[in-house]
Amino acid sequence: MKVFDIEFYRGDKASLVRELSEASQNDYSYIVTPNVNHIVQLEHNKELRRAYSHASLRICDSKILLPVLNRLKANIAEAIPGSTLTESLVEVANREGWAITVIGCEDDVISTLRGMYPNIVFNHHNPPMGFIDNPLEVERCVSFVVQHPARLIFFSVGCPRQEALALKVYESEQAVGVGLCVGASLNFLSGKIQRAPEWMQHLSLEWLHRICMEPRRLVKRYVVDAYRVFPIIVRQFKNKQSLYVGRAQQ
Repeated sequence: MKVFDIEFYRGDKASLVRELSEASQNDYSYIVTPNVNHIVQLEHNKELRRAYSHASLRICDSKILLPVLNRLKANIAEAIPGSTLTESLVEVANREGWAITVIGCEDDVISTLRGMYPNIVFNHHNPPMGFIDNPLEVERCVSFVVQHPARLIFFSVGCPRQEALALKVYESEQAVGVGLCVGASLNFLSGKIQRAPEWMQHLSLEWLHRICMEPRRLVKRYVVDAYRVFPIIVRQFKNKQSLYVGRAQQ
């Protein structure tokens, strides 16, 4: 059942890692990781909606959003944060000796990851600021992915840019592997940005830790998202209620 007009992945992390490992052997596909910020952006961003429509899977990234989704009958087994999924897949890649292509991230992050995971070949291209509005720079990113075949492609340039770029690679029909829109996940994995301690993750307080780490960037965004997502959630519950009433009257 779709919620917020999104067909969410319902399985657990172990199943997802197996599915993506198998899919990474095939022609290119990509996944997206909906969270509260994405739900807000999808209301007005047509390009993001288009990227979502072509994604092979849509993984709930948010432990805060999960109970809302399941109250709306999404029946999702668990929230799978992008950072957790990224770490699990990188560990598989290191064990199996896969190549990974990364679009985004600073050179020092990739250098650290190469030291942490010596069995992985990291192909790295970091486009300039504002690249998504420059067709030539976008084409350079797409060409880099095509010319550096890898089992995994990590797009680390922030939403909605990374989703738009993942879609562009898909539309090229020339790439292989699985693309993942991972945001700052590689910064967490490398230790450049400290991730929330496990007790905060278990209590669904990772958002609070991130605010403390990056207050100037995130306080306004989180407050605005909370303000904007509330009426979207209310509308979704009303729509579901109307649907159930309509069925009961048939």
